[in-house]
Parts: sequence; C-alpha cells; structure tokens
Amino acid sequence: MKAYIEQLLDYNYWANGLIMKYAEKLTPEQFLQEHSYSQSSVRDILAHVMLAERLWLDRMRGKFRVLDEYKKFSRPDRYTTVKALYGEWFDLELQLREFQSKMSEKQLLEDFKYLRSDESEMEDRYVDVFTQLFFHGMQHRAELAMILTNLGHSPGNLDYSAYLRA
Repeated sequence: MKAYIEQLLDYNYWANGLIMKYAEKLTPEQFLQEHSYSQSSVRDILAHVMLAERLWLDRMRGKFRVLDEYKKFSRPDRYTTVKALYGEWFDLELQLREFQSKMSEKQLLEDFKYLRSDESEMEDRYVDVFTQLFFHGMQHRAELAMILTNLGHSPGNLDYSAYLRA
C-alpha cells in the first residue's frame, strides 16, 4: 500500500507539472481569464487544488486552522504568475511527500480525527485522504486541460498509463 501511495504521489505531481508547463505559456490575461468551470480562472483552479492539499496535510498532521487562516491561502490574487504559484506548491509537495514517507503500512490504514472548517469533528483513514487528494487533483486537471487546449496549449495525455511510460 505504501509503495502504491508513493507512486500515486509521483503521478499526481508529474501530471501537475505538465499542467504547469503549459499554463506557463499563457499570457497574463489568459491566466486570469474567466471560465465556467469549478473556479473562475486557470489561476483560481490551480490555487484551489493547492489549498485542498494544504488543508488535508494540516488535518493529517493534527493541525487545525480556523477558516480565516485558510482564507489567506485561498486568495488566488496572491499569485500573479504560474511560477509564483508553483514555487509555493513545490514546497507543499515536499512537505506532503515527507509526511507520507514517514508513515508505516499500518498507519496508512488507520483512522484519524480532524476538525472541518465548520469545527465539526470528522474521522477518515489516511489512505482515503491520499486517494481523495489524487482524485480531486485529477478532476481539476481535466478542467485545466480543457481550458489549456482551448487556448492552444494542450498539455497532452495526462493518463496514468502515460505517466508509467514517461
């Protein structure tokens, strides 16, 4: 299980890297252009996915931040370029990988409790949270791939099998 989660982390960041590579080709106007997807722009979708990763990592670490603290991170206007966003995301990736690398097989299958932003208590297994992160990222990368393709910068094949053959 541990090796599989590590492989999915590798895939997740490989696919994110492809999206970032092609998002860097956008003009500043295209980066901020409004779309009718889950978030309003390429920048906002990227910031949303990064915020979700930060939120879940904090929860898994046993940290609770009040909603106001997360609002600071969720302000996509902090990112004027893809590079600015990617720099912060790379640091988060390293933290997530370090956290996961210290977990045992047994720990991955254990439950942990956390507080949601409304301060209600929840409980999930670590492996399920990692799985959520991967599928959440996939959903939004699909949106980003459509936007990028429509703007003339297709990231190409983001399939897991393409990652395995890369």
